[in-house]
Amino acid sequence: MTIFPTESLHRVADLDSFLATPPDHTREPFRRLAEQLHATAPDTDPDATRPAVATLIAALRTSRGKHTALLAILLGMIAESSDESLRAAVHDGLPDYLDIARTRAGDNYALALALAYLLAHFAEDREAILVHTASLPLDAGDYARIERCLAPLNPDDPELTRVWPEPRHWRALPDTARELDRQWMRQVPPEQMRLAYHLDTRSLLAYAGAKALWTVEHGSTVTGPDPDLRLPPANPNGHRTRLGDHLAALRCPKCTGALAGDGDTVSCASCGEFPVVDGTVDLSLGAGDAHEPMTRNVPLCYSEIRPAFLRWKGSNWDGAVTVEDEDEYLRTHVQPADGPILDLGAGTGRWTAVLADTFGAERVIALDLSAAMLEHVRRGLPQVLRVRGNALSLPFNDGSLGAVNCWNALQSMPDPAAVVAEVGRCLRPGGTFTLMTFRPAVDPIYRALQTAPFGLVPVALSAPQDLRQWLAAAGMSVWEQYTPGSFLFVTAVREPR
Repeated sequence: MTIFPTESLHRVADLDSFLATPPDHTREPFRRLAEQLHATAPDTDPDATRPAVATLIAALRTSRGKHTALLAILLGMIAESSDESLRAAVHDGLPDYLDIARTRAGDNYALALALAYLLAHFAEDREAILVHTASLPLDAGDYARIERCLAPLNPDDPELTRVWPEPRHWRALPDTARELDRQWMRQVPPEQMRLAYHLDTRSLLAYAGAKALWTVEHGSTVTGPDPDLRLPPANPNGHRTRLGDHLAALRCPKCTGALAGDGDTVSCASCGEFPVVDGTVDLSLGAGDAHEPMTRNVPLCYSEIRPAFLRWKGSNWDGAVTVEDEDEYLRTHVQPADGPILDLGAGTGRWTAVLADTFGAERVIALDLSAAMLEHVRRGLPQVLRVRGNALSLPFNDGSLGAVNCWNALQSMPDPAAVVAEVGRCLRPGGTFTLMTFRPAVDPIYRALQTAPFGLVPVALSAPQDLRQWLAAAGMSVWEQYTPGSFLFVTAVREPR
């Protein structure tokens, strides 16, 4: 016999089955329940889901342990709906959520995370929620995310893109760095400011929900900066690679003609000179200039940003994939043909350094669209040639590169298939293309949380079969594919032309 009203049964047919399942076997019943309620895409049919929310809240009151935590996550996902009446229906259970936080979550970290995720959707009740969650067994980062999700936008200090994975890391930056951020943030038009603030909030909610789901179903998580994520140290005495060593590989980004230069200047006979700033050749044609103020201070929080991003997008909450694993993959899988080795989307140069250490710095080129990122490469690896350029139109001649590496970057590029096509064009036969990116999670519930936006930065997850098609179209064949968690490690080889 069910404990729920008969008129609700046709709407929540799988609820009783879920609640009757032992805690160690809730996975599939929970997924069936979520699918029935459109929880992974609540805007699909809000009219069908709305009447069931009250029944879920009633179940939450009487459930215990793991079942309570999973129901809280389910309600949080439904609250993501843009349908205000559906969100309001979830909000009606706020007294119950607060009561459970006060009476049942004091020694249950998984339940505390699930409730924190659910409660963080209701900024209108900020004060009451902060009072009731203050005593929950959350870590400082968990609590900081709740505070930020519930906080109203402050136009004078909006902290746009400066809250991931938690705001306190950014607030600890030097005053000069924070003031640089405030300057560009204050110039953002009000409508765009509100959108950016909303997207930041969604990123934090998705991260909180993913962490809660993992913890409820798998146990403890690995959090915090990765102690092995060391950036190249400043090396003021390192020699600069001469531009001439790689000039034959470069081409004009405007007309694709040959470039000439001596290290201080680079020019095209048809298109004129291109800037060379502190030894970095700028062939970007201004493509990244609009975003440069936003990226300027990102390297300062890189050691916190990256591990959290890999936990969320790669399902790496248990730390199964380590930085040492990544380093070893590059050392053993990059097998260049003759020619330079390109680190595409080099970022701060952490994996550029691995390539330089393995194959010699004089052979490596670091390319990124961000001048701020390349400045970090310059400080640590002055002997590596740096090129500011666009991955959608690589400034390299056909068949000029011995190998290409694209590490934790493809997902942030606006057209991954076009990037892969460019890599295939530039690679010499026999040269390898190594990449690490992310695939959509197999689990539909986790995938709904994983695919949420990363603030203003678009993140395109690549299905393995799609990536294989792009590689084949670009003249490359897959040598190895490795998919731990939701990672996608691939090594491909350029076929003869």
